Parts: sequence; structure tokens; C-alpha cells
Amino acid sequence: MPEYRDEPTEFAAPTREEVRARSWRNVAIALGLVGFMVLVAISIILRQPV
Repeated sequence: MPEYRDEPTEFAAPTREEVRARSWRNVAIALGLVGFMVLVAISIILRQPV
């Protein structure tokens, strides 16, 4: 059974606005992940028996 995957021959260069939006999106994802990690760490610390 042959595969019908063709390698792309042309790539569109991202515009400056697209690169800026991608950068801000990456920062937002990173901050969300760090916030979630802090929330989980705090909840684990508070659940520890004294």
C-alpha cells in the first residue's frame, strides 16, 4: 500500500505580526503552566499532615 505523503516544496515565511503573536502565545502558555505548577505545589504542601 503506497503512502501518499508528499513533502512540502514551498513554505510561507511568517510575517512579523505572526511571529510576535506566536511569541506572546508561548509566553502565555509558559506562565499558565508555571501558575498551575505553583497551585499544585501549594495544594500539596497544605495537605501535609502536621
